[in-house]
Amino acid sequence: MYKKIIFLFILLLNFTSCKQKKEFEKYDKNGNPIVYNEEEYFKIWTKDKNIKVTIIDTFCINQKKRALKDIQKDDLIYFRPDFLEYNILSNKLKKYGIKTKGFHRSCLRFGEFEPYCYQDEMYNEICKRFGENFLDSLTQEAKKEFVIKNPKQRYIEDGIDLREKYLKEIKSKNIPNK
Repeated sequence: MYKKIIFLFILLLNFTSCKQKKEFEKYDKNGNPIVYNEEEYFKIWTKDKNIKVTIIDTFCINQKKRALKDIQKDDLIYFRPDFLEYNILSNKLKKYGIKTKGFHRSCLRFGEFEPYCYQDEMYNEICKRFGENFLDSLTQEAKKEFVIKNPKQRYIEDGIDLREKYLKEIKSKNIPNK
């Protein structure tokens, strides 16, 4: 009998909780539609490109929360394109407890949505902990190390072959090529 009562209670709780879905506001106080994600915004925008909307970027809000939880656990991740020096840079960052993930940012977006909130929070935390020039300095070291280890492989940056820069520097210091 006791088991039947518990079963009925759980069943009743299950049915009542399904009906309690959180409804988001559809319009702001001025009567403008509220948009919560890029897909909704795109649907409205394709119908009327001049419509005024209020944007509440729930994706970004949730990504920031997730990033802050990971940061509290000291689980830092640096997101960057996986260029030639990527593995060298990853090894350098690993020494500081920072993981890396290959990542290419797009500069296209709709409305005021921020699609890279998690990545941005991680970047800001790394800069806060290690200094603003930390990542740039390690990236330059990794590029130089890559060029020195691979002197026959072209590495063009800003129209300049980095081999010319770094290999000349080595020759001028008379440091043997490794």
